[in-house]
Amino acid sequence: MKKLILASAISAAFVGGFAQAEEAAPPEHVVAYNLGATSDYVFRGISQSRNRPAFSGGVDYSHTPSGLYVGTWVSTISWVNDLDTGSSSSARGSTPYEQDFYAGIKGDIGAGFSYDAGAIYYYYTRNKLHNPDANTTEVYGKIAYGPVYFKVNYATGDAIATSNKAGSYYVDASGDFPVMEGLTLNLHAGRFHFKEAPGWSYSDWKVGLTTDFGNGLSGSLAATGTNAKDTGYWNFNSTGYLGDTKGIVTLTKTF
Repeated sequence: MKKLILASAISAAFVGGFAQAEEAAPPEHVVAYNLGATSDYVFRGISQSRNRPAFSGGVDYSHTPSGLYVGTWVSTISWVNDLDTGSSSSARGSTPYEQDFYAGIKGDIGAGFSYDAGAIYYYYTRNKLHNPDANTTEVYGKIAYGPVYFKVNYATGDAIATSNKAGSYYVDASGDFPVMEGLTLNLHAGRFHFKEAPGWSYSDWKVGLTTDFGNGLSGSLAATGTNAKDTGYWNFNSTGYLGDTKGIVTLTKTF
């Protein structure tokens, strides 16, 4: 969902490229690609891949003068099939991956502040989770000051197969702080509130380090956890609690 597992992994690459960016004006049109592998695809503190490895890839286009951007990102997952237990095995959906589509605009406000606003659609092919649906649309707004930002994601309808009305939201505060050349400290805290299922609401956190290996290759090591109730976030294939405290290793290649 969205590529949170990539956000910290590429932050060091951006930090390391600031000096060069100041020396030369960026191109008007930018297309960037990314490939990733992680020991566990964790989104908002909850494993999306049965506490197992996942693989991802995406492409982004941005128009530098206006700040407009559009992109898509795909990752392997398991949770949709795990939840689809109400029908016979032959009638269940086959949803091996998630695909996100997003678009927005970002830019500088002044005095060190910047903004990012847009919409994202989380799509799960052939899923049979309906009323509420697994597919989810969110609008989001983000304000950043230096390495720190505050962001709100608001669901316009079904919220990740948990709530079937608009009003669920996720708020988070995060920061990426350069420690030394090529090394960045990543801090994150968030809260997911479900309007129609408040008992499933929870908070999550993450502490990590990202290193830039050069040539677009980044690696991150992070600890993440939640206070989500294990009765609501236990994997239906009996592979364990999906919101526990764990360590995650991620490799990302951007080009």
